[in-house]
Amino acid sequence: MDHESRTAAMNANDPVLAARIVRNIAQIEDDEFMASGPLTEKLMSEIIKTIAKIAVDPWQIVVKDWDVRVVSPEWKRNKGVGTGDAWLEITEVGADAESERDYSWISTAVGAGPTRMALELVFRRGLRDAAEAAIRNDKHVAALWKAGMTRDETEPRLFFLIDIPVESLAQGYEQNDLDAALLPVGEAMKKAIAAKAELDKLVDRVRDEPKKK
Repeated sequence: MDHESRTAAMNANDPVLAARIVRNIAQIEDDEFMASGPLTEKLMSEIIKTIAKIAVDPWQIVVKDWDVRVVSPEWKRNKGVGTGDAWLEITEVGADAESERDYSWISTAVGAGPTRMALELVFRRGLRDAAEAAIRNDKHVAALWKAGMTRDETEPRLFFLIDIPVESLAQGYEQNDLDAALLPVGEAMKKAIAAKAELDKLVDRVRDEPKKK
């Protein structure tokens, strides 16, 4: 039963589903705690390590809680701390990103919930209008499409999708080694680095747009 089917069943007050949940409530709540807590903490910690092996100097990794950003010095306004005008960030994408359903990063990583994991190009607040216009312009992002980026057609977001196979991640936890499962994270970072010149062009274009007004 997929997410939409489960939601429809609950909305219909499915008696069979309700009974199953009640009979297994202790296990369900224990599992939910583990998925949103220790398992997610390990996943994000290993994602940071995976990225750090690839995004070496001069790239910088900025981490706050489970917020993971990868910064290029050229995208910063100055040489101080912070993420500057733009950065790459581990995010969740999808039409249901504002879903009221509770879900974990585990669910996002394997595409089992309403969102999917991605490495997204994000701009600071003051540049977001210019960024949205640039991202919506096919000509400005054509080279980045060829580099493997995806554009959300519902809202102007540009990212490398990260698809982690559920069985690969499950085996990684069983073996206490997530390296193989997180290969898609490394591949997304490698694609971003390979597309650095084109990303630079887009960042510069977005930076210059407010100056024209």
